[in-house]
Amino acid sequence: MAMAGLQWQWVQQPYVRQLVWVIVPVAAGVVATRYIIQIHRLFASVGYLPGDRTLLGPNSIIPKMLPYIPFINRGFDFAYRQGYDIFKKYNTDVISRFGFIPHWFSVFVADAVIAREITSNRVAFPKPVHLYKPINIYGTNVVTSEHEEWKLHRRVTALSFSERNNRMVCEEGTRLMHELFDLWAKQGDETRIDVENAVETTTEFALMVIAAAGFGARFAWDDERKPAAGYKFIGFSAFGREDEMFEMLLEIFGQRYMVEMIEARKRQEPEDRRADLLSNLISAAALENWSVDKSSQFCFGDEELVGNVFIFLFGGHETTAHSLAFTLGLLAAHPDVQQKLYESLKGLVSEGGPPMYADIVRWPYGLAVIYEALRLYSPVSVFPKQAAEDSTFVTYSNDGKNTPIPVTIPKDTTILIDIAAIHRNPKYWKEPNEFRPERFMGDYNRDAFFSFGAGPRSCMGKRFSEIEALTFLANLVLKYRFEGTPLNEKETTEERKARLLRWKLGGLTLYPEMLPLTFIRR
Repeated sequence: MAMAGLQWQWVQQPYVRQLVWVIVPVAAGVVATRYIIQIHRLFASVGYLPGDRTLLGPNSIIPKMLPYIPFINRGFDFAYRQGYDIFKKYNTDVISRFGFIPHWFSVFVADAVIAREITSNRVAFPKPVHLYKPINIYGTNVVTSEHEEWKLHRRVTALSFSERNNRMVCEEGTRLMHELFDLWAKQGDETRIDVENAVETTTEFALMVIAAAGFGARFAWDDERKPAAGYKFIGFSAFGREDEMFEMLLEIFGQRYMVEMIEARKRQEPEDRRADLLSNLISAAALENWSVDKSSQFCFGDEELVGNVFIFLFGGHETTAHSLAFTLGLLAAHPDVQQKLYESLKGLVSEGGPPMYADIVRWPYGLAVIYEALRLYSPVSVFPKQAAEDSTFVTYSNDGKNTPIPVTIPKDTTILIDIAAIHRNPKYWKEPNEFRPERFMGDYNRDAFFSFGAGPRSCMGKRFSEIEALTFLANLVLKYRFEGTPLNEKETTEERKARLLRWKLGGLTLYPEMLPLTFIRR
């Protein structure tokens, strides 16, 4: 105690307190100066690219929970909310974004030419796979791998998609739509159906299509399903938002279920298997493992099968579901386009019959409507790349003068291809904020359309998704026209349109916040 008292007396000496008052500010100043020098060097390394700077970076839970606060927090949904406006503000199609706490720096690209160069060069700009660990839960897959391992996954999984499988998508989708119409008829007046939230309808449809055409698991709209012993299970109607959907997928198609499903399919003779994604994947994996160089460090075993089955299920339905929901919202808000869509299909389909696969694959206006919805409301706003080496590009000012602007991207810089901004960049799209499907009927800048990705890592399931969406729309518009359910008598047409297209960003993708629609029998 006596020694402690002497120590406290020493600290209380005036000269000690004066020394502390000097040392602490000096130390803080040194730390701050070093940080400022680091930031200066960082900005200098990219040629002082302009862009927004905020106190909070996005890579922690607190910034994701907070709303947009100028100069403090850009908000979780900043890419969609700001769109191309942020690039117009700085008069360049390549900007930098910086957050102080936690330290975060990225280069955002809204220049389609530069974006294509980056996405086409996997060696110089690999995918930062560490960002995709949350969907690596059942094993490495084609989304979460890179380099030689990715090549293996790509070779095997690419063979899963085929013309036979696309036909199956159309058949299963048509069956489900007819079952939906029968269900509506049982609920009362089939000539006028009010759907509280059509996002749930498109989500259930997309999940049931991928379950049937992907894995041979058929479900019905009104199934009351319970888990078998030892399995977790919740019904399709339990979700409408991304977080609930992800939980549901984990429970319905849990690891044990997927392993048993794969083993059961392996026991079947190849000629007896359905032409679905799972059968094609198993056959392709067997062929790969038979022909693979035994010295290779990678193989495509059961863990890789399970990992890719899950990614097919997860990525294969949710983006299509949300895109379809936005397509319905846009068509409800633009009845003239909806009528043109109906008339363009009516001339292709046999009178009184359902749309066939041969009909929908030659329905260009249907595909144009889907593409335009994807352009305006792409499910994913950005996709990341990592610079493996120093690179230089040239972009141009967006003030109409096309002034060249050199862009330097040093090694290890995170690059984000800003799909939401590219899709509304007036350099590539006339009246970019307008819903005009006709723009996809003729020549358009394919290099500025990124909804299915680009380069070697573009979406393998593109045609699967297109056929699924076309089948849904074709069956629907032949039987029903639809409009937004009025909120009240005072709501104007523009107010209703804004309400239908009000969006929300889930854990990964964009979806309509609420989509109440009224379907009227033709």
